[in-house]
Amino acid sequence: MSSPQRTQKQSWTVLCIALLVAGLALTAGVTSTRWVNTVFPGFFVLANNVVASVSLPHWPISTQQTLYQHVITTVDGVPVENSRTIYATVSRLPAQTLHTYATEKDGTISSVMLPSQRFTVQDYILLFGAYLFTGLAISAIGLIVWFLKPRAAASTALLSLSTVLGLFFLTAMDLYGPHWFFRVHILCEAFIGAGFLHLALVFPTDRLRRLRAVALAAPYGVSALLGFVYENVLYQPALYSTVHSLCETYAGLSTLPFMGRMLWEYCVTVSPLVRQRVLVIFLGFLGAFAIPTILTIASGLTGGELAVNYAVFTIFLFPLSLGYAIVKHDLFEIDALIKRGAYYLTLTATLTLGYALFVTLLNVFLQSSQSSHASTSSLFFTVAVVLLLNPLKEHVQKIVDRLFFRLRYDPKKVLEAISRSLASTLRREEIFLLIWNTLSETMGVQQGSIFLRDPGSLRYRAIYSMRDPERRHLTDDHAFLHRLQQQDGRAFSVYDFEDLSDPNETDAMIRQGFLRLGAQLVVPLLLKGELLGFFALGKKESGRFFSSEDRDFLHTLANQSALSIGNALAYEEIHELNFSLERKVEERTLALAETNSELQDSFAQLEQTYRELQRSQESLVRSEKMAALGRLTAGIAHEMNTPLGASMNALSLLQSLVDEYQQSIDDPAVTGHDHQEIATEMVQLVQSTRQWVEKASSHIRSLKAHTRDLQRNQQVEFSILQTVEETRSLLANRLRLSQSTLSVTCTETTPSLYGDPGKFGQVLTNLVANAIDSYKAAGKNGGEIHIEVTALDDILEIAVSDRGCGIAPEHLERIFDELFSTKPVGEGTGLGLSISRDIIASFFEGTISVTSTLGQGTTFTLRLPRHRGTSTHAEQPVAASATDTASQGETARMVSTAA
Repeated sequence: MSSPQRTQKQSWTVLCIALLVAGLALTAGVTSTRWVNTVFPGFFVLANNVVASVSLPHWPISTQQTLYQHVITTVDGVPVENSRTIYATVSRLPAQTLHTYATEKDGTISSVMLPSQRFTVQDYILLFGAYLFTGLAISAIGLIVWFLKPRAAASTALLSLSTVLGLFFLTAMDLYGPHWFFRVHILCEAFIGAGFLHLALVFPTDRLRRLRAVALAAPYGVSALLGFVYENVLYQPALYSTVHSLCETYAGLSTLPFMGRMLWEYCVTVSPLVRQRVLVIFLGFLGAFAIPTILTIASGLTGGELAVNYAVFTIFLFPLSLGYAIVKHDLFEIDALIKRGAYYLTLTATLTLGYALFVTLLNVFLQSSQSSHASTSSLFFTVAVVLLLNPLKEHVQKIVDRLFFRLRYDPKKVLEAISRSLASTLRREEIFLLIWNTLSETMGVQQGSIFLRDPGSLRYRAIYSMRDPERRHLTDDHAFLHRLQQQDGRAFSVYDFEDLSDPNETDAMIRQGFLRLGAQLVVPLLLKGELLGFFALGKKESGRFFSSEDRDFLHTLANQSALSIGNALAYEEIHELNFSLERKVEERTLALAETNSELQDSFAQLEQTYRELQRSQESLVRSEKMAALGRLTAGIAHEMNTPLGASMNALSLLQSLVDEYQQSIDDPAVTGHDHQEIATEMVQLVQSTRQWVEKASSHIRSLKAHTRDLQRNQQVEFSILQTVEETRSLLANRLRLSQSTLSVTCTETTPSLYGDPGKFGQVLTNLVANAIDSYKAAGKNGGEIHIEVTALDDILEIAVSDRGCGIAPEHLERIFDELFSTKPVGEGTGLGLSISRDIIASFFEGTISVTSTLGQGTTFTLRLPRHRGTSTHAEQPVAASATDTASQGETARMVSTAA
């Protein structure tokens, strides 16, 4: 059967029994209330007219107990047929009326005269209330225990006994009328003995697992036989009494094997769990039956003044102790319960005997039984109990501890001493020795070990052992260690997993872990919720098991030990870290010294490399300067050659005319008209020569305007168009060779700008020269370079556009970087645009930007403020590269033009 099906079956079984018990309790409880406030004979009669063996101390029958189990034949001389007739006859007359009853037993007829009595609420509580409470309590105990431990043989036996006893007490409420459950009651009475014998066979240990069914057949067979006979002779009074006596004898005798089994197991067993179970049952037996015994004695001493029916209320303590012993496997909780039970039982017995003695003394000395009920005597006894309860409780606890639970050590003093010792050292070996000496002196264990977690191997190994040569260990994933982690610092023992009715794989692994460690008790060492290790303790030399006081002591010791071990481990770790840190510092210092030396060498090499790079850069710039100078010189030579050649031709012709004129002075054939023609030709030649020289002079002036000293910042207002024309003249030869044209459009007639015209001309020349090179790179002739000047309020926007090769997108971001050039090697230095950007930003407080489409052309846009500049860079170089490569104006002009 699967586990869910088994659980469902258990639930239905419990529900059915619970409904049966509840139904009986409700029915009997309701029917029994009819007795309240009615007049009855002062005793109860069963359905077969037999006087029931039950009474209260103030009932008249308490002085005529020989009347029990007699058959009532007549009341006041009138024959009776059944119990209803008896009750009806008595109830017709007032309470305290004397009635004469004729009785018969074993053929002997006798008569007795007893007064009738009114049944009060107190009578109901003491009699039927006791039955109801005891029946429900015992039934509930059996059901709960069986539901918790359904597969345990002892829980099944307890269910059988508690069901029989519970129904026995519940149906007892119906015995005296209307007798609906009379047969159920006697059947339960017959099976009480079988229930006790069933328990004796399977508890506290089940030694008849295979022969259990055969062994149980005998007691239940006897009960079945008694029940069968009982049912058949129920209304035969003579035989009824005999069978009733047999059932009571069987039930009484059946308790002897049970108690004998308890004593035998306690004496011969080696299991502390079995011994603790027996002690629990012994306490339950005392609690259930000692108080009734004391009450009976007290009632005798007081002349029947105490109601013995109070004793019924404590009977449930016996099955309760049985259920606790079956369900509970925690030895420490059982031990604590035994001690508390011993204290309470002793204290209760002392108070009960004290009260009985107090009432007896009052009766003896005051000669009045009524004095015991007087309010003054009750008040006096209550005040005495209030005043003496605490001192009495302390003395009872000391006496019980001294007699039964004496410790061989003082936990408080030992913990104070070990706490001081542990606080004085951080050495692990000393800590382990102190801990083990304390364990040995207090617990008296024969062997054991202290386990700690080994971080390197992920296991817990014994690092300190006594009388255990094996270095035992457990892996980190063992179920035993998982259980330790869940213990919340509390110890647990191997006996917690003994005699389990339904052991699972985890329980088996935990028990195997105990056997592997050779331990009876394990105490976890928890530090900040983490399992640091544990104590594994073997048997005590005295043979006794660990008590609940031992557990509390070990729990506190484990907390202190875990803290000390944790501090020691932290100290060792810090010490190791310090040592490692010192070693690393030395290593790093040496490495740093070597690195520093290498860095100094690297600095020296870097400095030398930088100087060589600087020399190479200067050499490159000089080479580019010379190349630019060559290109500029060629253009200047071409521009100067035409006017100079024409001037030379004119001067040569003029020389010829001068010679001719000199020769014709004395020649008579030369007329004045001829002289006039020669003079005219000479004048024309002089004028032509002047024109060509003027053109050369104009070109020189334009060149001078573009070759001013760049280190001097000239702040003047100048014309943009004039600067453009000067740029056109300077680049006229390159424009003519590339067949390019330079055009200008303006939104103003005379746009002007404030600043240094030479530096602005340098920028403009650089941009136009780059546009010429763009057409050359694209292989285009006859291209147009367009300069557009736009006035926007205080901003002058100048755009230089071409339709040449354009600039690749990946080069646009770097186009203004120093030494970056897209031209072939030898045709550019990569400095022109960088210098131009610095001039625009530093000297004109403007910006320069570029837009370009590869293969379609490029546009450089200058945005310059028109107001009078206030630049703080007036006397500073344009840029490092500009000052390094253009210390003189003319040379820098050549470089920028070449770029």
